[in-house]
Amino acid sequence: MNSYKQITYKYLKQQRNRTLLTILGIIISVAMISSIGTIIESARNSMIKEATRDYGSYHASLSNLDEKEIHALENHVEIEEVGISKKEGSARVAEVTEEEKEMFGDSTPYRYIEVEGYDQKALELLPYKISEGRSPETSREIAIEKWMVSYFEEEIKLGDNIKLSIGDRKLNDNKEEIDFELIGEKEYTIVGFIEPTLRWRGNLITKGITGIAEEEDTRVNYSAYVKLTNIKNAQERLTTIAESMGIDSESISLNNKVLRLSAESADEMFNGTLKMILIFVVGLIIVSTIAVIYNAFNISVLERISQFGLLRSVGATPSQIRGIVLKEAFTLSIISIPIGILSGIGAMKIVFYIISKLKFDNSFLKGMEANTSLTVFLISIVIGLITVFLSAIGPARKAGKVSPLEAVRNTGSFKKETFTKVKRSSFVRKLLGVEGEIAYKNLRRNRKRFIITVFSMVISISLFITFSSFSDYMFKAGIIETSTSGNFSIWMEDTEDFDIIQKELKGIKDVKRVYKLREINGEVLLEENKINKVMKETSPYMLNNKEEGLIKIHNINIYTIGDENLDLLKSVLEEGTISKGDLEKDNGVLVINNTYAQNINTGNRKLIEGYNLKPGDKVPFSSYNFYEEGKDLVYKELTVKGVLKRGILEDEYNLDGSINIITTEKNLKNIIGESVANSARMIIEMEENFDPEPIKSYLEEKEKTMPYFNYVDYAKVAEESKAATIVTSIFLYGFVTLITLISSINIINTISTNIILRTKEISMIKAVGMTQGGIKRMVALESLFYGVYAAVIGGAIGTGLAYMMFTLIIRLSDFQWVIPWRNIGIACVGATMVALFSGIFPLKRINEGIIVENMKADE
Repeated sequence: MNSYKQITYKYLKQQRNRTLLTILGIIISVAMISSIGTIIESARNSMIKEATRDYGSYHASLSNLDEKEIHALENHVEIEEVGISKKEGSARVAEVTEEEKEMFGDSTPYRYIEVEGYDQKALELLPYKISEGRSPETSREIAIEKWMVSYFEEEIKLGDNIKLSIGDRKLNDNKEEIDFELIGEKEYTIVGFIEPTLRWRGNLITKGITGIAEEEDTRVNYSAYVKLTNIKNAQERLTTIAESMGIDSESISLNNKVLRLSAESADEMFNGTLKMILIFVVGLIIVSTIAVIYNAFNISVLERISQFGLLRSVGATPSQIRGIVLKEAFTLSIISIPIGILSGIGAMKIVFYIISKLKFDNSFLKGMEANTSLTVFLISIVIGLITVFLSAIGPARKAGKVSPLEAVRNTGSFKKETFTKVKRSSFVRKLLGVEGEIAYKNLRRNRKRFIITVFSMVISISLFITFSSFSDYMFKAGIIETSTSGNFSIWMEDTEDFDIIQKELKGIKDVKRVYKLREINGEVLLEENKINKVMKETSPYMLNNKEEGLIKIHNINIYTIGDENLDLLKSVLEEGTISKGDLEKDNGVLVINNTYAQNINTGNRKLIEGYNLKPGDKVPFSSYNFYEEGKDLVYKELTVKGVLKRGILEDEYNLDGSINIITTEKNLKNIIGESVANSARMIIEMEENFDPEPIKSYLEEKEKTMPYFNYVDYAKVAEESKAATIVTSIFLYGFVTLITLISSINIINTISTNIILRTKEISMIKAVGMTQGGIKRMVALESLFYGVYAAVIGGAIGTGLAYMMFTLIIRLSDFQWVIPWRNIGIACVGATMVALFSGIFPLKRINEGIIVENMKADE
């Protein structure tokens, strides 16, 4: 019977279009599996590199060790590398002025350099980066943060010798300095400058690194930075190692920033959640892949029931019929799986290449590359083969059960059908015409065909809803940043100089935008119906204070972003309008109803829609600036002009379960009065690839000449944050795009095959007088009916799966569950549109054919 199996090749060649569609479905499915493996491997490696750059490559540190314990660690079989450090003490550099104490809110009396000695291995394991010069090699050499040189009495540079008074700072329980015990004076040669993460004058305690003195008599109180040979169960391994040496396990501190990326952190819930999310996502892909490929094979088998019956009638056994279908599956696997694997990996390589070319000089994106492994190849092949054969085994069994007599008489899966078996629907006919009535009957007269078609669309709709919701949850959970902290921030007194400096900043090269942030805090009075039920359930304690029947909401934050920047808020406008002129009428404001509230049950911070303020609402507000003990607060009425989804700067939502409010500069002055002095700040956003020298020179000059002027250089942090956002967004939306593509292929395959199998029926309808336009209308209405059924079922299933995903993600970051209506709408409309377009090509082929010849075709 080997010759029977040759039918497989003839069928695949003859039905070239259907074969190509099936191959394409398998390729995309397998490509998704291999691309996910590549993404996980690549992203993990890149993020580990990034975490290593920021937090060091060591896995844990152990403190309070002596020389004997250090040697024991170095010789332990489970420890790959050991770096040693020893704290030298705190070096006083300059006395902090009273103005600086007031400005920074810090009572520390001096600026200090915390000096710590490291051996070369420790410097390799730790994230210190030298911007100029080199790392210290002896205990007489030192590297400090360069911006600290301005606080020494005399200007210093690389190669200079400095004397530092080293001592021990005594702190109380509130981390406030109460005494300084001088140890002695030590001379160092400056051999390098450390690159700081942030440059800020308010950072009174900075770092200095030196070598370790070899000549010490008492070698105690060391710290060791260790790298394990195997990080599996890192915490348990380290605890066992420490206990075997008599080291207190409390002295172990894990580098969780690195270990978390390998799901080996101390946080078991975090580890478990990551694994569960991964299993859930991969499981959905496998299930959807099986469904898609099963659908293709099932349609293929149903089409050939008569052929299989003829083979049975000439002696083919059920096992031989099953063998034909499974050989078809194997043949398609051999062709599709390698292409799918290479396509998935190749697509990721292209994506990573594009990402690596983005101009983020100091970010981990620059060196990002696609990493593949033998594991990814093997898993992709195994899952691909399993899914294809699981998909084919059901249709193969169905083919093997075909009765020769029934199949030849065409009474198997495709029974002869008559329109009279389905009741006429006068309502449908009146509403949609005769084409609509026939389309409606077509749905009901073949239950199996109906189930197959709706099933395909349900799978597609469910997948899109689930994975697009997953992307949305990444934003809500804060895994993807949507706000900006700018490149530089300025703090100063709110005087006339504030507006002058803003104008000067706009004239500096590469300055893109300047946000002027003036803000005040206070409270509002709200009617109870303006507070959502979820807020009352989450944080009922916030609603305890009342005045004249209204509820007091504390910690209201009202701020400006600069009137020229108001148009930027239109991208996050939910209701109402944004117009400076309109806002300046009746103290108009823009409110953000979403807020972070403390969950009274779990203690976790939760993002919810806490309030229900609408445009036109009047809200009494009182600023804490006017508070005087023993006197009642004075309330001014604000008018809500618009509702925003979120803010666009730093804290997008109020962090205290309260409301963030944005208004114009004029309104803020009206609310607080001209006489109230406030500190103010600016956020400076620079152009891409900006030249840092002009802006830094300007800011440094202002810092020297203006009292209470202070700035922070966020340029590096802002670049890294933006880069990480771009990468995560590319991966998530790329994944959703792949899901959309495979879903579309699934629908096209099902609908087009459905129409092709009805060539004889459609030709008969055309022969008795229905026009070509009528046939198109009939098929379109039929697709629309399928879409309605699939939308209801798929929407419900997709929402359920999205909720399951939500329950996993909120274990990492809590936020409010909302039914994903937008994703449901897009999925249902999109699936229906794809179904409508799927009939164009097969209908065209039928219409171009000769009616008599088409009527002779086998179903």
